[in-house]
Amino acid sequence: MHFGSAGSAHTSIAAIVGTGLGGGVIEAGLVVKGASGMAGELGHVHIPMAGLLADDQPIPRCNCGFVGDAESVASLTGIENNLLPLLAHPVPDPPPDEAGRQVRAYGEAGDEMALRIFEQQAMALGRLFTIAANYTDPNVYFLGGGVVESTPAFRDSFRGKVREHTVLRDEQTRLASFAVVPDLDMAGAPGALPWRL
Repeated sequence: MHFGSAGSAHTSIAAIVGTGLGGGVIEAGLVVKGASGMAGELGHVHIPMAGLLADDQPIPRCNCGFVGDAESVASLTGIENNLLPLLAHPVPDPPPDEAGRQVRAYGEAGDEMALRIFEQQAMALGRLFTIAANYTDPNVYFLGGGVVESTPAFRDSFRGKVREHTVLRDEQTRLASFAVVPDLDMAGAPGALPWRL
């Protein structure tokens, strides 16, 4: 959808922030699946934590059991399990997955502590994309999920922070772009449809 008829000539990587951190890699227009179908599991890629966490912040743990992977920071579960203690005003006992959404609402309203949480998420995604730049060198880095279903100002600010924390070589900077998935939070639905027929 992003490249139209030229899609088969391009490479992309997508990080979809939701309850977890989904992802996918497209190489020359084809989905990269890997030997066991696990390629593109971006959420469980370990990222550097130095300089990302506050001095008194413990290294975050993912539900998968890993410590310090991208999902442990950049997901609703990561917010609830690892980042919510940064928030000065606690979110009062919301249902599962609602705490992270409430923090996003605080961020959209300009709450300083909530914005710090989302800056950590953006930094984590930037570090993840930096790793990806060195093994897949994509034309475009896509962001999707609830974080892009926010207000345009919040979404654009978040995307800008991800770009700021993605380290690219000069040659890559000239060619790569950062975009929101075309169908926003519904991108996975049409993509999954052919597998259910």
